[in-house]
Amino acid sequence: MTVRFPQGNVLLRDLHRDYPVVSHGRGVWLFDTDGRRYLDASSGAYIAALGHGNTEIADAIHSQMSRVAYVNGLQFTSGPTEELATRLSRLSPAGLDRASFLCSGSEAVEAAIKLARQLATVRGDGERDKLVARVPGYHGNTLFALSASGRPHYKTVFGPLLSDVLTVSAPYAYRSPVDDFERDGADYYASELRDLLIAERGRVFAFIAEPVIGSSAGAALPPAGYFSAMAAVCREFGVLMIADEVLSGAGRVGTFFASEATGFSPDILVFGKGISAGYVPLSGLIVRRELVDELVAGGGSFMHSQTWMQAPVMTAAGVAVLDYFERHGTLQNVRRVGSHMQVELASRLSEQSVVGNVSGMGMLAGIELVADRRTREPFARRLRVAERFSARLFENGLVVWSNTGQANGVDGDLVMLAPPLIADREEVDHMIDVLVATLSDFTV
Repeated sequence: MTVRFPQGNVLLRDLHRDYPVVSHGRGVWLFDTDGRRYLDASSGAYIAALGHGNTEIADAIHSQMSRVAYVNGLQFTSGPTEELATRLSRLSPAGLDRASFLCSGSEAVEAAIKLARQLATVRGDGERDKLVARVPGYHGNTLFALSASGRPHYKTVFGPLLSDVLTVSAPYAYRSPVDDFERDGADYYASELRDLLIAERGRVFAFIAEPVIGSSAGAALPPAGYFSAMAAVCREFGVLMIADEVLSGAGRVGTFFASEATGFSPDILVFGKGISAGYVPLSGLIVRRELVDELVAGGGSFMHSQTWMQAPVMTAAGVAVLDYFERHGTLQNVRRVGSHMQVELASRLSEQSVVGNVSGMGMLAGIELVADRRTREPFARRLRVAERFSARLFENGLVVWSNTGQANGVDGDLVMLAPPLIADREEVDHMIDVLVATLSDFTV
């Protein structure tokens, strides 16, 4: 059974495709009502970190719901909320130890940016009204998070609604202007940021970046020393640093937070997606204690609240995920199977004529498809290569995530892989087998 507009009453995202109806999931697999199975090689939207049908997580959520599912975060706290905050503070980069919990990555990014701006006013720096983000980059779909997302094509439709956000270049090695990316990249990008901050004359309050870039630049890794160099510039100009780990955090790259793997020591860290493994909505931010002390001195409140903030049914899911990680050695599996995945992808895709670049860490990988490997020329956008290739993979039982525009803001085709963190080598090998076989038969 499939659903296609105008069938049913759901406002479907794509009004021109058939949607299979999922009946159930088990581990890395999804099954539809026609009996077909699909390997969920993108963990849905990078969220189903512990696979489908995980009764350990479901039972923990049910247990909490049976006691109390919701309380107003302005009036109460709860056991699971306090426990999750404490345990995350132990996993976070040094100094981050005050957490707040929300429903989605976009919400958490908005909250982090608002907190950074509030701190500027508390410090008497009310003239600081600018945020710096990177291009390409992605931080969410609510309006200011979308404003901070370095994806120029969004402005075609939503431009009149978006806010002015300053941008610098994201460090994507495959398309970087730096000849020796590892040797000179950190200095190059730090100089670009410094020049912008000088030009803005004290108006910038924060810089936001993904420790490992997600689908907007193909799981790109920063050059050596990048975040240390960027932090030095931010400290020089009094700019707070926000790490957006909504996609890359919660074990995805082999450390619980990707900031640890990339040498990023942010002032505020945003998390989401895998923190609940997709069993309930859950996101949040964790902030340095000394910044919270400034809020106390400046009035005593964090000026942000949403209906589901700190709800115990959400935070109980986060506690259950952390328990599962500890009981089952999930991070060790990511490092072991993820290393195998990265080696196999690099090896088996190296001879594919349309594969220009493979990048990633742990169980996160990006594949850029190009028209010419020698010149790195992207396919013309009108060919819709990423969309068509992903659709072909879907027909062959492999669910991936595609993205576009990273080459120049319009052109560029990416396919992203992010299987559940519980995947074993056999399942990863099957994923790569289907990917390679489909590539071999794919015609542009």
